[in-house]
Amino acid sequence: MKPSLGAVLALSLAPAAADAQRRPAPTPARDVAIVSAGSEQAVRLGDVTLSRPFGAQLVDRLAVAGSYAVNGRRLHLIRGEAAGDCPARFVVVEAARGADPVVSDPFGTCSPAASARVSRGALVVSMPATAAGGPPVRFAYQGGAVRLLDARPAAAPAADAGGAPGYAAPAPSSCRSAAGVDAATQAEILADFERSYPAEYRRAKTLENAAVAPDELRGLLTGMACLATWPGSERVVEVARPLFESRHGPQAFATLDAIARDPLTEANLQAAVRRFSAEMTYQVGDDALD
Repeated sequence: MKPSLGAVLALSLAPAAADAQRRPAPTPARDVAIVSAGSEQAVRLGDVTLSRPFGAQLVDRLAVAGSYAVNGRRLHLIRGEAAGDCPARFVVVEAARGADPVVSDPFGTCSPAASARVSRGALVVSMPATAAGGPPVRFAYQGGAVRLLDARPAAAPAADAGGAPGYAAPAPSSCRSAAGVDAATQAEILADFERSYPAEYRRAKTLENAAVAPDELRGLLTGMACLATWPGSERVVEVARPLFESRHGPQAFATLDAIARDPLTEANLQAAVRRFSAEMTYQVGDDALD
């Protein structure tokens, strides 16, 4: 059975490194509680009451989503619930013996469905990309700060999220190095790529009537850029040329530029995309001079 183009191109990508640690169960939240503080709720941590842990962001209710032990410290994941388009946000409250509590900045995708695990001394919190669902997005808390992992803020609502605000799907982490693939396997993957490449994409004329969705275009270009770094991959450039000569060409170049400029794109993938874009610019430009 002929493999799909997506399956073939996936072989040129290196998957994100998996966390080595299994997800622990949350430790009992013995020393944290949600209490009333006037007309609002607050977080009680031992003898300390933390009012308005979400700062200027208004929430209607607070809940302890989980408590985790990390290197002698206890990290409490607090969910703030509110009405409207963004029903949930989160903060992490860090407690250590003999130190004042630390409260992170609010974070999240508006989804209330968060899970957490401890990985390499950090608390990694995962949730759907939007309140309506979508691909997973991860945040990591460590040392008082929260950072976004392997995803990027969406410039526009994700198509599969019902138009809800949130985050876009993670991009592939890197290109798979040709050094880690034996020559016979490389040749087989390249041959499968050429066999599975859609017939309507092979000529600029037929591409004029072909619809190419943005996500499909991004995946196609990323995979071809990675394949083009392998030895003996000259045919990848030849097969891709009609796409860049067609009406989809400007969007293809713009997509490559967006991937290359994205600060969350891995360095090797950025280099591959820039090289592929330069090669296709040369190919299309040289053709235009004929």
